Order: sequence, then C-alpha cells, then structure tokens
Amino acid sequence: MGHDRRDDTDRRDAIAALREVAPFDRIDPDLLGRVMAEARIRSLDEGEVLLEPGMGPPTSFYVVLSGRVDGLVDSQAVSRADSSADSPGGQPVWSLGRGDAFPLGALTENRPVGTIQRVGAAGEVIVVPAAAFRQLREASAVFDDFCTRRIGHLLARGPVGDDDLGRLGGAGTLLDPATAVRERLTGEPLRLDGDTPLSQAARALERHGGDAIVVRLDDGWGIATLRDLAFRGLAGGEHLRLTLADVATCNPVGIDAGTSLLEAAVDFAEHGFHHLLVTEIDRDEPLGVIDESSLYRVNAMTPGVLHQRIRKAGAVESLVAVRRDIPDIVGALLESGSNFASISRIVSGLNDAITRRVIALTFEDAPLPADMEWCWLTFGSEARAEQTLATDQDNGLVFAGPMDDQAARDQLLPLARRVNEALDQLGYPLCPGHIMAGNPELCLSLDEWGEHMRAWIDQGTPEHLLKASIFFDARGLAGSRGLFDRWAAAWREPARKNGRFRRQLAANALRNQPPLTLLGGFRTRERQGQRGIDIKTEGATPFVDAGRIEALATGSAATRTDQRLALVPESALPADDLTAAYDFIQRLRLSHQYHQIRRGKPPDNLIDPDRLDGLTQRLLKESFRIARKLQRHLAIAYQL
Repeated sequence: MGHDRRDDTDRRDAIAALREVAPFDRIDPDLLGRVMAEARIRSLDEGEVLLEPGMGPPTSFYVVLSGRVDGLVDSQAVSRADSSADSPGGQPVWSLGRGDAFPLGALTENRPVGTIQRVGAAGEVIVVPAAAFRQLREASAVFDDFCTRRIGHLLARGPVGDDDLGRLGGAGTLLDPATAVRERLTGEPLRLDGDTPLSQAARALERHGGDAIVVRLDDGWGIATLRDLAFRGLAGGEHLRLTLADVATCNPVGIDAGTSLLEAAVDFAEHGFHHLLVTEIDRDEPLGVIDESSLYRVNAMTPGVLHQRIRKAGAVESLVAVRRDIPDIVGALLESGSNFASISRIVSGLNDAITRRVIALTFEDAPLPADMEWCWLTFGSEARAEQTLATDQDNGLVFAGPMDDQAARDQLLPLARRVNEALDQLGYPLCPGHIMAGNPELCLSLDEWGEHMRAWIDQGTPEHLLKASIFFDARGLAGSRGLFDRWAAAWREPARKNGRFRRQLAANALRNQPPLTLLGGFRTRERQGQRGIDIKTEGATPFVDAGRIEALATGSAATRTDQRLALVPESALPADDLTAAYDFIQRLRLSHQYHQIRRGKPPDNLIDPDRLDGLTQRLLKESFRIARKLQRHLAIAYQL
C-alpha cells in the first residue's frame, strides 16, 4: 500500500509539474491528467546517459524540470585531430534546461536518436511513455502544434533526416527563433553614472555578479565590461583618476528586447561584438546588456570570438586556425534549429572578415598612388551572403583615377594575386574558372567594366548570360564603397530597362529543371561513381536564378536570395513558401557538407535521396515542386 501511495503522489506531482511548463499549461487539465496518467518524475544523476543511437527508437518522452541534459557527438566519429571533447563520451553540441522537451524528432519518426543524450548537471525530469506522447498528439491540437513547430514546422525549420546532427532534440535551446532576447536577461542590470571612479565601479560590479555595466553618459548610454575595467582602466597607472566614461563604449549598438535569439546571433556575428545594449520601445533606460555567449549556452567558441581573433591577426598564418573553427560554429547553429539564411549570414560574415583582413595585410604597405580608387569585388554566393562549407573564390577588382589603366593594373595585379593565393592557403580554393581579381580580365577600370557589362546586356550571347549570372551577384568587400556604387550603376539600370536580356536570362534559367520525374519521384544522376542529386545546381540554383531576374527587373540592390524572392508577386507564389523551400534545400545541403567534414571527407553537393528519411524526402520533393512553380512563373512572365 505504501508503494501505491508513493506512486500516486509521483503521478500527481508529474501532472502538476507539467501544468507549469509550456505548452502543457495550455492543454485541458482533464485531458492532460487522463492521457498522462503514467507520467512520472524521476531524478537525474550527473553523467547518466538517457539516450544514445544504439538504444533503438526511444520508449519515453522527457520534460526537463531541473538540471541539464547535454547532446553529444561521439568524439570517435570526429576525424579532426583536435576534435576530442573535454569530457568523456563526446563533443557537446546542445544543452537542455528547465522546460525543454526531448526527443521529439526521434519519437515522431520512430527511429533512434542521433546524439548521446547525457545528464550534464543533476536534476529531475518528467518521464512520459512513448504511447502517451503519441496519444496526446492525437488528442490535443495545442500539443501537436508544439511538436510540429519543434520538429521543424515543416519547410520553415529545416531537415529532420538521418543526416541531421541533433534530430532536433535540442531545437529551441540555443538560438530559438521563437525566443526573445529579453528571456536571456537575468535580473536588473548594474547602472552607474559615467563619472563613477573605476575602483568604485569595479567593486559594484563584483557585488552585482555580472560582467557589464550600463553607463549613463551626458549624451546617451554606454557599456563598460569587466574586460574594459581590467585592461583599459585598472591595469594602467592612471586608473585612480579615470572614470567609467573614460573606458566605456559610447553609443553602443543596441538591440530590441523583442528580437529573437537567432537574429541577435546574426547581429553579433555581422558586427563582431561581444555585448549589445538591450533596449525596449517606450522605455527611457536600457533593459540591460546581453553577451554573445549567453545565446549559445554551451559553445564558448562563438562567431564574436572568431571576429576578435581575425581582427588581431598579424599574419595570414594566424587566420588558419580561425578558418578551421568555422565548421564547428555551423554544427552548433544546425543543431540549434537555425534557418539557413541566418547560418549563412554568420558564415559569410566570418568569411568576409577573413578576406578583409587578408586584403588589409596585403595592401597596407603597398605604394599605391593616393589618388587611385579601388574596390575589391566579391561575386556569387559570398556576395549573396549564402556561402556553405564547400566554396571557392569568386572575386574581382575595379579601380579608377588619373593613372593609365594598364599602369594601374600592373600595380594592382601582384597584390590581387597575393590575396588570391593567401585565401587558397586558408581553405578558399582558387576558382577553376579563374573568376579572381588576380586575373587581368577581372582587374579592370570602372570604364572597362562598364563597357564589358553593357555589351553583355546588349548582345546577350550564351557566354554573356553566364557572366551575368556570376557578376550580377556582387558586393564591394573592401576599398571604396562609392566606387562600388558607381560600378553597380553601370549595369543595374541598363539591365532593368532591357526586357530582351532578362527574357534570355529567364530562358537560360528554365534549362535547369528541379530533379523530379513525371511520376513525382527523384531523378538522380551518376557523378564520380555515385548516384544522387546535385542539391546546389538542381535544387538551389533555380531559386537563385529566379531571384536574380526579379531583382534586375525591379532595379533592386538586394543581393540575398531570400530578399529577392520577396520581390516575386504574391499572386504568383507566396513569399513564405518560396523562402521556406529555398531555406530547406540550402539547410539540407549545409548539413550534408558539415557531416562530410566531420567524417574527414571533402564537402560536396551530391545527396543520395534514398539515404534520407521519409519525412525529409517528402519535404524535399515539395521544395522541388515549389521550384517548378517558380519556373512556371518565369515562363509566363517572359512568355517562354
């Protein structure tokens, strides 16, 4: 009898605990109590393994009440020599805390988990039998919606196939697009006046327990971090006379408290900062300061840390280690459930920073004339901020000034070739098609570029169309921004006005059909002894090509494909469907490449659809069908 009473108490406690956790707090209490009758609370011991791939499909669903559960990748599977985990059993890629639930993907698809799921800190979980999990999904629209969103919200959240690192068991815990920055703020920030002496500020910060101070300045707000106090203030001999205003970052970049963790991560990566001031509309004072590490929870190696190392690099050799760390950032972002647009912007931001640093190291002592303008051009996926882990160089140079064109080219070419060779050394291979600034044909004056591009638009030969598809995705990466704007103006308006040229581009784009058979199956091809789908050429490129044509038709300066797809008329295709399908394809591609690198293989774009799980196959087919509809829109718009 005593055992029965304790068991009944555990059951009631489990139901009560569930009602305090989303989404169970929105489920009918009677339904929850009836379906979850077998739910129990159990303790977690640090180091205990709850799930791992060899256990087969999971038999229980877990909701964390306290403690921490880590998802780990078996360190033996990581081929890099420096990839061993600090703790035995694997390399942490995600972490779950109170309110998190797992393993949603594995339970839904009745397959093993893809990571070792181990207790990182002792606590408690609610254990729900798998049958009750499935019954609640059928009986509760609220719970089913929760599971659907966590598993991926179909196309909007990305692949859930056998190649997906975390099986989405940890989705939402690292960079959840549904979680706002304000939810990462803990307690009131420390706010001090700018005239506060550093020694007094340091004591106040120690009592507060944080690592940053919100500083009231005469003309706004500032941030002073523990690092500022230690290295910019207290370490100097004049620290007794210094105040917070002397060391604080004035008018720092701010972020709204309602911004998602995912967008915050992109801001950190693009700006290269470690701290952002959190603000809120209708509030006079900032809510606080958020640091980059609080977004990721588990990975100390964040994009901001890499940006700092890039800025400090005094030689190209110092950038090699930074480049090698980028796949680890990608792995953490994939595991978090981040969409491709955000991941690629972070990756491209790091690649941009590396390239800029190489250019700066190469050009800093070059005896170039003071009246020479130049701009380093980047093309293709880097220009669109859509780089994956398999990327080569696509770049060029434009220059202007009183110097003779050939004389200017003779001065710039050796520098450009040094940059190209350095980037190759860092893992950005030389372009097989010689689309590089070190090629004399792509190191041109503003007038020379203008003549070439107007000829491409006016004549529209197959070679010209190919060049347009490369060079009309462009950004100015380093040098004169004004020169880039003049360079882009030389082709953007003529392309907008020339319908015949855009019609030729559209006809060219329609030759590349999504790989679906007439009966709706996958059309595979053999490449280098393997059958599969070229997920880049056959999957992503139809969206990229169509987006480029829409941008040219409207004269838009947008470079990212998701921005360009938003230009497609809503009457033709909903923008949400287009961007979700494109994001799904690109995220599947990125995940495929990441796993190849982890296995010690060179990344490529060839995916065998037979090795994908059923749900991912269905979503991939639907994405290809949307690509077909997009091409049908082009055919109708340009009467093809």
